[in-house]
Amino acid sequence: MEKKKFRFRFTRGMRVGARIMLSIALALVLFLMAAERLNIATVTDINDSLRSFMSGLNPGSGYPYDVNSGSLKDITVLNGDLFILTGQDTITLDSTAKQVKSTSHTYSTPAMSARGSKVVVYNRNGNRFRIENRTDTLFSGETADDEKIITAAMGAKGNVALATFSYDCASKLIVYSNNYKNTIFSWSCAQDSITSVDLSDNGRYAVVSAVGARDGEIYSKVVVFDFDYSEPKAEYEYYGTAILAVHFAKNDNVVAIGDNLISFIKGLKNKSDIEYGSSTLQDFAFSEDGYTAIALAQHGSTNEQKILCYSNSLTQTFDNDYDKTVKSMYMSDGRICVVFDSEVYVIKTSGSTLKKYEADHTAISAYNIGNRTYLYSVGEISKCK
Repeated sequence: MEKKKFRFRFTRGMRVGARIMLSIALALVLFLMAAERLNIATVTDINDSLRSFMSGLNPGSGYPYDVNSGSLKDITVLNGDLFILTGQDTITLDSTAKQVKSTSHTYSTPAMSARGSKVVVYNRNGNRFRIENRTDTLFSGETADDEKIITAAMGAKGNVALATFSYDCASKLIVYSNNYKNTIFSWSCAQDSITSVDLSDNGRYAVVSAVGARDGEIYSKVVVFDFDYSEPKAEYEYYGTAILAVHFAKNDNVVAIGDNLISFIKGLKNKSDIEYGSSTLQDFAFSEDGYTAIALAQHGSTNEQKILCYSNSLTQTFDNDYDKTVKSMYMSDGRICVVFDSEVYVIKTSGSTLKKYEADHTAISAYNIGNRTYLYSVGEISKCK
């Protein structure tokens, strides 16, 4: 008896589904092509978005997502996804908790700095670094002469800055172009150790903070560079202050966070300092749109906390008091995620509280992506509800 041949046939529903998926993919491709022509996106951004889109067709199992807290080093937000750095790898999680990417590394002391769609992952006190996006490793490199990396910064234009210990000076700044192979600027700091570095959004400037000692007293300086000139564009000194971090706000404004003051450098020219007085710095956070938030423990008290926010034009937007301890802060999309002892607040940069979530004592940090808030606690990452 002759066997009947099986013929696969598309049902009407399958044809409709295929057309919808094809239309979505085509629309995404056309949008990204237009974005590249308008200099909104690069080829790597387009590849990243396409890979992320294809990965999203098969969603994950949802949050919570289990993590090994003993191995986890840092978490950030990268182009709409969570980006996790552990002692062994980097992991990208989408909104369904699916691993979009997992890439191993062999760095002994890994650290990272993100901006826009890219992140520089580096081996602190080692000489290796690499550039990644959500779905791929774009470049892997090493510092010249095996110089050890202190810190690094990713630029909005795709350039990257490394601060290193040097054999012929105390520390050195190196800025690479967006192909990560060509050095476009370097500066040697003769006596002091660079503690922080940032790159301006227009790709023209870098700012560093450096800390040393003068006459038995701690001393810091903030130095701004224009890549077209070898000499600093501006330099400011801070006696009795340890500058912990520097950040470019919009319109060439710089914010420097010190252990006892916050310093604003408007237009790279005019400096003004606000001292904390009897309060102590609890935490601080920067956002990519140029906002800055600091948390102060008033009179050193854990139950008298103050959060202040400053806009990208360096004006204060709010000054709120809280009777609970600030454990951590993260800023993005015009919102500040604040983890307290038993709650997570999502606060607008205007100072009003948008949302409140319960949290237990194991909560460590929270991250805002659009209308979603993720909470990292010991052993897991969950979505706040």
